[in-house]
Amino acid sequence: MKYMIIFDIHGNIEALNKVLNIYRSEICEKLLILGDLINYGIDYNIEDIINRLNLMKENIIYVKGNCDENLKGIEFGHNYIENICLNNKKIVLTHGHLFNKDYLSKIDADIILSGHTHINNIENYNNKFFINPGSISKSRSGENSFAIIDNNIVTIRNLDNEILYSKNLEKN
Repeated sequence: MKYMIIFDIHGNIEALNKVLNIYRSEICEKLLILGDLINYGIDYNIEDIINRLNLMKENIIYVKGNCDENLKGIEFGHNYIENICLNNKKIVLTHGHLFNKDYLSKIDADIILSGHTHINNIENYNNKFFINPGSISKSRSGENSFAIIDNNIVTIRNLDNEILYSKNLEKN
């Protein structure tokens, strides 16, 4: 199975459209959205973003971020943490503002998808892979980015779908 992971849309409909086009062209089966669909305060694109994502709600796994507290109209996920299984790996999804790395490293999981920092990274910590795909709209690591997990390989990619780096999730 192939999953796309995105964080931190922050109201940027153009960035969302780019990653959704890549999602379709890569034939991903699920879209994991790990919070912050909007910014704090007024967000002019929120209706477009919610409408676009509601159309694919069967293919979305979503956890709320710190900017999503009062978000209304979404027809998918409303939790701050979720557990899924992909390619026989236990995966925990969270935005990253409520649960720190030490807490998450004690959870029974192989992979932790967490962000909030807008800095993409793949690291092994306490025998778990921590994956932060970065931000699709407000990167603090140089390029807006997202991740794809496919057959136990995770790739961090920019919005032109160029691979920035990859890691085999079978090797610690």
